[in-house]
Amino acid sequence: MLLAQIMIPAASAAAVLFAIWLAFDVLKRDKGTASMQEIAGTILEGANAFLNRQYRTIAIMAAVTSVVVAAIVGIFKDSVEVGVLTGAAFIVGALASGVSGYIGMSIAVRANGRTAAAANNSLADAINTALRGGAVSGFLVVALSLIGVSSMFAIYSRVLGHPIDETPFLIVGFGFGASFVALFAQLGGGIYTKAADVGADLVGKVEAGIPEDDPRNPAVVADLVGDNVGDCAGRGADLFESIAAENIGAMILGVAIFTATHRVEWIMFPLVLRSFGVFATIIGMLTVPFWAKRISDPMGALNGGYWTITVLSIIGLGVCTKVMLEDVWYWFFFCGLIGIATGIAFVYITQYYTAGAWRPVQEIARASRTGSATNMIIGTAVGLETTAVTAVTVGLALVASFVLGSQADLDNVNSVSVGVFGTACATMGMLMSAAYVLAMDTFGPITDNAGGINEMATDSKPEAREITDKLDAVGNTTKALTKGYAVGSAALAAFLLFTAFLDEVRLEFGKIAGKDPERYAELVQDLGIIFDGDDVKAAGRQRYQDHVENLEAVRSEVNDDDKLNEITIDTLAVADQQERDAIVGKKVDDGDLTADQAAALSASPVPCRASCRSTWARSKCSSAHSSA
Repeated sequence: MLLAQIMIPAASAAAVLFAIWLAFDVLKRDKGTASMQEIAGTILEGANAFLNRQYRTIAIMAAVTSVVVAAIVGIFKDSVEVGVLTGAAFIVGALASGVSGYIGMSIAVRANGRTAAAANNSLADAINTALRGGAVSGFLVVALSLIGVSSMFAIYSRVLGHPIDETPFLIVGFGFGASFVALFAQLGGGIYTKAADVGADLVGKVEAGIPEDDPRNPAVVADLVGDNVGDCAGRGADLFESIAAENIGAMILGVAIFTATHRVEWIMFPLVLRSFGVFATIIGMLTVPFWAKRISDPMGALNGGYWTITVLSIIGLGVCTKVMLEDVWYWFFFCGLIGIATGIAFVYITQYYTAGAWRPVQEIARASRTGSATNMIIGTAVGLETTAVTAVTVGLALVASFVLGSQADLDNVNSVSVGVFGTACATMGMLMSAAYVLAMDTFGPITDNAGGINEMATDSKPEAREITDKLDAVGNTTKALTKGYAVGSAALAAFLLFTAFLDEVRLEFGKIAGKDPERYAELVQDLGIIFDGDDVKAAGRQRYQDHVENLEAVRSEVNDDDKLNEITIDTLAVADQQERDAIVGKKVDDGDLTADQAAALSASPVPCRASCRSTWARSKCSSAHSSA
């Protein structure tokens, strides 16, 4: 817990301060000639106009939706407080996502003119300016996600006094709010940028026969604005949502292990590992100028920074798992390595399919010589090929991390719980470099804008356009890279959230068992826990009713929520024998329960038969073979 108390605040502060330093570093650079500043100012004006209008609409819709979310959660949870807290978390998540995207794009549209000016000096200066301008967005996304989730967790658990194992379920609204903003930011910015891009190409290249970014084409500025609102603000909101959702989902999965071990490190681990990723990314960012001076290929310089982050992330992963995850740490270390390897795979799979040095792009280029039809056929074939490779990669990562995680032998914790937590570790490992990947994504529109500015400026050097063309080609690859990275992380996040949802369903089963034993008996009969038939259902209903009454009687006898609260009773109502023994044993060790109270709580309501219809059903049965 001490590591969490140190690393999370330190990493949050470091990320924000580093983003501020990067912003000042970019803004103090040469703005370029008067014509460059005029063009850059026009792009800034257009981007701000679009984003202001879009976020005003999102803000109104988010406010209304937060009330709806609070009402629905309050009704289903039968608690006004839970509904209000979820609605508040929704607003905070939406606000943090919007702020990170807005500030990041504001710096990006100011970095484009400075990158154009830097291209008049050298390739290394242009790379450094563009990447640092993009990194502001990357670090703000990671920082505000980490600050938002950790702050909400601290406020809800320490200030408002909710149990630690209940709090992760209360802050899921933060992820919903981030998803809400990401949906509209991606759709609004994405549709605008593609419409402007295609429109500019149609009127310029096709109808007028003039070059791309020609100053005679009035649609060029709209195209350059679209790069910013789509690829900067939109992608930033998308990755913010993925990071927030995966943080909260992994914390919820840690609750299952916390219930048995009573070590809060299992819940805090995702945030601490994210903190190590922040420090690794800061160091990696600072090495990019070193690589840019020694590697002529811009993509090679960016890859040098990425590999630096990867090595440091592996070290941080080892330290974090060793300190926080008990004697089985090495299994989860291997799971994290799978996640890091998956991130590397996405980076190079994307480069293979989008960089001009490899077969797929060269095939499309050759097909373009014979007309648009062959271009579309080969392009579609390559696109379908990329989805197959990435889907297989995600599937292998999930299966491998689950298998490795399930090998961890924790007392009173079933293999499914630790296996699922292994997939969470893989997801966290993949996202350790998220800030840098997002920086490379924003690098794309900045260099694209810089190329347009140099093309339209009358006093730009000819060689500057050559430099920005190289950077623009690399930027197209990095933008595609981030799209693939975002899709992969979203797939892993969906798995985590679905598993976390099942944990929430399990708690709801406990509440049903207490309030409506007959309905609970019907549900467990449908799941194959007890046998069919009205007589058996009646017997099962009576057993569950007696069991819940027994649990409530013990709780009344203890009469202290700090020792035995409602959440624990709901969990015991549906826990299997192994989980019950772990929970009750810990309570006895802590002096919260007497031996007689522990014996009463350890009794199982479910009869066990060797012929139970499923492995899951057998795991829910008592080891005592008794008649229903």
